[in-house]
Amino acid sequence: MAGRLSFLNFGGCGFIFLGILLFCISTLSAGEIEPNFAQYLKTLSPDELVSAIVIMKDQVDIKSLNAELKTERATRKERHQRVITALQVTASKSQGDLLSYLNARKNDGSVKGYSSFWIMNLFVVQATRAELEKIAQRSDVEIVEANFKAELIQPVGDKTKRLRVPDKGIGVTPGLKAIKADSVWHQLGITGLGRLVANLDTGVDGAHPALSSRWRGNHAPWEECWRDAVGYGVNTPHDYYGHGTHVMGTLCGLGASTGDTIGVAWEAEWIADNAIDQWVGEEFDNDVLDAFQWFADPDGNPTTVDDVPDVVQNSWGVFSYFPGYQDCDYRWQTVIEHCEAAGVACIFSAGNEGPGSATQRSPANICNTPTTNFSVGAVDATHYSFPYPIANFSSRGPSDCDMISKKPEVVAPGVQVYSSVPGGGYEQYGWDGTSMAGPHVAGVVALMRQANPDLDVDSIKQILINTAVDLGVPGEDNTYGWGIIDAYQAVLAAIESAYVPGDANGDELVDLADLVYLINYLYRDGPSPDPPAAGDPNADCIIDVADVVYLINYLYRDGSPPQHGCA
Repeated sequence: MAGRLSFLNFGGCGFIFLGILLFCISTLSAGEIEPNFAQYLKTLSPDELVSAIVIMKDQVDIKSLNAELKTERATRKERHQRVITALQVTASKSQGDLLSYLNARKNDGSVKGYSSFWIMNLFVVQATRAELEKIAQRSDVEIVEANFKAELIQPVGDKTKRLRVPDKGIGVTPGLKAIKADSVWHQLGITGLGRLVANLDTGVDGAHPALSSRWRGNHAPWEECWRDAVGYGVNTPHDYYGHGTHVMGTLCGLGASTGDTIGVAWEAEWIADNAIDQWVGEEFDNDVLDAFQWFADPDGNPTTVDDVPDVVQNSWGVFSYFPGYQDCDYRWQTVIEHCEAAGVACIFSAGNEGPGSATQRSPANICNTPTTNFSVGAVDATHYSFPYPIANFSSRGPSDCDMISKKPEVVAPGVQVYSSVPGGGYEQYGWDGTSMAGPHVAGVVALMRQANPDLDVDSIKQILINTAVDLGVPGEDNTYGWGIIDAYQAVLAAIESAYVPGDANGDELVDLADLVYLINYLYRDGPSPDPPAAGDPNADCIIDVADVVYLINYLYRDGSPPQHGCA
């Protein structure tokens, strides 16, 4: 019959050809072992145990879903439900066979243990080298990679000069004034009220007077508000290192009794995970993956968002100095992007390996888009007035992923930052680092979300860039990025972003009428778009013919949708 493929026409050779074809198809559809990890495995005996990440072939197309949600102007709740549900359904449908296989192999000893995840469709497996090589050949597996451990970005200041000040305060810290957070509180009445912040760090002293009253666990199940990855066995936040408490203080601390306004969003609530640099337990239970999965949906219910943080501050990273890592390490990138697609902004401290070029740690140095990942460098706003000088230790760009993309995205105060420390006191000396700069930015995200709760993560980061105050050489550079953040302008832009981008005439639709409205405004003395940013669909902060062209391309040529991002 015409059109029907038949190998019988090849006689005996047909079966040989069929066998070769099937072998090739099987080879192409099997997974693989990441080359560097494969080289490491060769140094092990076949029965030696090793921990690995097994990434499944079936993955959600989050980039397309994120674009669809932005086009629809989905609310934060709608976005969260659709992203989390899509991730969980995909994992549930595709993990069953490998799950059964791993359970069987546990019985014969070639697999010691495993954990499954949905934030990205993967397993963390501890198994023999020989067993991992078998797993990599499965058709439902995409790739097998090395497991990882995150490293804290430790402060670099002179700790011999530390001064604890438990009984008196300094008012509003210099760093908060430098980013104009106080202008947001006093002029706009926005303080972080009703928002939720988080940090992935060494823990938090939950009894500290600047933080204790606003731990979300005071009124919600503790499991949704504190993840004890270290395994101390406590159901209230603790910090035996101090770093996480200092970071959380800059995010949202308020010492009312001592007059210390140390936090950007001092009326926001907080949750925390203590996974960084100090966890215990079986190697196959990966704390960083668990942390991002927990942050994406702390209560395990995709339909709720009151438990989901608006932002997570990340003061950790790796580079080639650590054995087994590369200077551009992508291994957790998809997990971060999935968490952000669900509505959680992830802010990363750049690292303290400056002043040399291309010294940003991963994940801060990843440059998939102009805002991913969002890296924060440090300036000295404690000893200097504007223009603030860069801190010598602040890691510089460009990204060593391509040696082209400029890094960091922005800078914030990070020298001798005054904030909370375990035990109820406050410290300033010795607290120098991009770890101190990052929470200034994360706190501004909380203020922006109070102004516009449904603002998506990409738009939040673009606004931070667009409203930053330039420092150093004009324009974006590899020292200051786009400049120091301006909380006041960023929050104003967030307020204005409640409009429909491209909706120049204000009827909540983007259509031919908006094109006509823009043309009338530009060339016939017609009324201005209200707000003006609604008539700036390409978000370059200028309303001109380029916006007319942008709308034409969007409406009639399948161009990109109009963008938020300019005040």
